[in-house]
Amino acid sequence: MRNLLCIPLLLALAGCASQMSAPLVPLEGAPSDSLVAASLEHAVTMDSVLHLYPWALRQWPANLDLVEDLQPSLVGRAALVWGWEHLMLRSLNGLERRVSALHQRAPDAVVQGCIFEFISRDVERVQVPAHVLEAFGQPPVPRAYVFEDMLPTDREIDWFNGWQHNAAVPDITRLESRMWFFHLASLYIDSGLEAIHLGNLGRVAAGDVGLSVTREVLDDIRAYAAQHARRGWVLLDAHTHGLKTSGRLLLDFHSFPLRPREVGDADLSDVVLEEGFQDAIYGRSLGGVTPAGVLVASQRFLVELDNGYAGPSAGGCDLPECVWGSDEISWFASRPDDQRDQLLRYFWRRVPELDAAGRFQFPCVRPVQAILDLGCARYLAHGAGEVSCGRGQAAVIAELWWGAP
Repeated sequence: MRNLLCIPLLLALAGCASQMSAPLVPLEGAPSDSLVAASLEHAVTMDSVLHLYPWALRQWPANLDLVEDLQPSLVGRAALVWGWEHLMLRSLNGLERRVSALHQRAPDAVVQGCIFEFISRDVERVQVPAHVLEAFGQPPVPRAYVFEDMLPTDREIDWFNGWQHNAAVPDITRLESRMWFFHLASLYIDSGLEAIHLGNLGRVAAGDVGLSVTREVLDDIRAYAAQHARRGWVLLDAHTHGLKTSGRLLLDFHSFPLRPREVGDADLSDVVLEEGFQDAIYGRSLGGVTPAGVLVASQRFLVELDNGYAGPSAGGCDLPECVWGSDEISWFASRPDDQRDQLLRYFWRRVPELDAAGRFQFPCVRPVQAILDLGCARYLAHGAGEVSCGRGQAAVIAELWWGAP
């Protein structure tokens, strides 16, 4: 009977027999497949808007208005920590009040925080919360994190350029790293966030042969969400084509850069999206049993206009992943108004054409490498009359999603 049941699935997924060995039951704290699908359908990126940074506070009323107007299903990267840990955590004071205000405007929106593949020595200025010490069976003695205890001892340390030996990729197999991940995850969940982006989780898990420790960390986060989250679950993703152990996918969805390919004249800076270009995820999202307990040929995924690797000046990047000399979002932000509108329409249509498992995540607030105009260090989709650096694409997003004029 088992082999007969497997025959139809073979048409969609090779290796059915081996993958059927994984239990087709949802993991504790994992959202249903239908909820994952709905969450990815109308996704935006609003980088760091929940922090107490001066620019974010000035822009906060306009950000709330934008969320209310668009009614996004997912508000991505709204809170994050990347270096300067004690300062970034301080900028999240009162986070739950701002998350609540956002949900008053868009009650069904899934709001996302981030835990990245980056840790600096500044983490030694952060106290380990008592509930984290208790969860990991540590003595209830107040102490700060220890940077060196987050780094691998059995392989070369993955240092970050420009930080000398003051920032590196944490090793998920080290207890101190696991406590840090649980610390940020519980902070986000307690504040009303329902999604956590885990950055380049593959680098963090590079020393975890078989991914058993990584799975344990994610299981702990989901178990905490089952007891404490706003709706009893948390949506987990990372920048990856997929991570899997014993046939079971570790993440609820995958995320990846858009990876546009340059075409035509440099003056026009045109691009296309196509399967097989560089490491683009189209056609490559790993299949298996999802945390929701569904057997899929390809896990659902989002693609976004990526940022951060192009250097401080515009047009000078020659890395393979750069687009016409810039990182993806800086290139996009530098395009004329009408071309940005056309590009968003193209990306929105083209991504699911290339791969039915994929959706495009619209940029609404995103840092750019090159200053667009004096004082504009971010791409903003708001109307120009709503914020000083608004580029005006919110109207296009509303049109594509809701048919608004």
